[in-house]
Amino acid sequence: MTDMQKRKIKKFFNCLVAVLFLTFSFSASAQIPGLPQIQIPGLGGSKSSPAVDLKAGKNELVKTFFVSFENYAQALDLLSQSLGLDAESKKIQQALKDSKNTNTSEADRLSNSIKATSEVSKGIEAKLKVGTLKLEAGAKEKYAKAIPPTVKGLLGTLELRPKSQQMVAGISANPIQAIQDLGPLSTAIPEIPNYILTIISVTKLIVTGAEANNIETKELKSSLGKF
Repeated sequence: MTDMQKRKIKKFFNCLVAVLFLTFSFSASAQIPGLPQIQIPGLGGSKSSPAVDLKAGKNELVKTFFVSFENYAQALDLLSQSLGLDAESKKIQQALKDSKNTNTSEADRLSNSIKATSEVSKGIEAKLKVGTLKLEAGAKEKYAKAIPPTVKGLLGTLELRPKSQQMVAGISANPIQAIQDLGPLSTAIPEIPNYILTIISVTKLIVTGAEANNIETKELKSSLGKF
C-alpha cells in the first residue's frame, strides 16, 4: 500500500468519525443499529422513508404555530384572570406581545412562547385540580369568554401536530442538515410536541371547570375529541 493510499484511507476515516460524532451529538434518539440518516451529496438517503424538506416546511410550521399560540394565549389570559392568577395573566400577555416582536429571532420567540404556555398552564392546572371549581358571576363570565379562543387554539394545535411530527422526524434523522437548513430552529422545533401535550392536558381540565359552572363545552369537547 502506497503512502498516498494510506493518507486517503486515514482522511476518509477521520471524516467518518467526525460525521458520526456530530450525528450523535445532535440526535438524542440516535441508536445502533440504525444510525440517523445523513444525506451527503452523492451518497443518497434512506430508501425506507422519504426525506423531509426542512426548508420548505419551516415557514408553514412557524406560521401555524404562532396562529395556534395567539389563540391559546388569549384563552390562558382570560382563564388566569377568571381564576385570580394575576402573575400568570401578566406572563402570558407579555409572551403574546413578545411573540409578535419581529426583532427577535423566530427560534427565541417560539421557545419563549412554549415556555410561557407551560408555566401559565401549570398555574391554571393547579387551580383547577383543587376540588370542585365554583366561580363568582364576573369570574364565570371571563371563563366563558375563554372557551372560544381555547377551541381555536386547540384546532390550530390539531393542524400543527402532523407538521411538527414531520419536521421533528426530519431533524432527528438528519441533524447536521437540519442545522444548515434551520439554524437555531433545529433545537426549538423539537420542543413543540411537549407544547401540544401541555395544551391537551390543560384543556381537559378547562372542560371540567366549565362543566362545574354550567358553561357550554360542546364545541370544546368535540375539538378535544379529535386528538
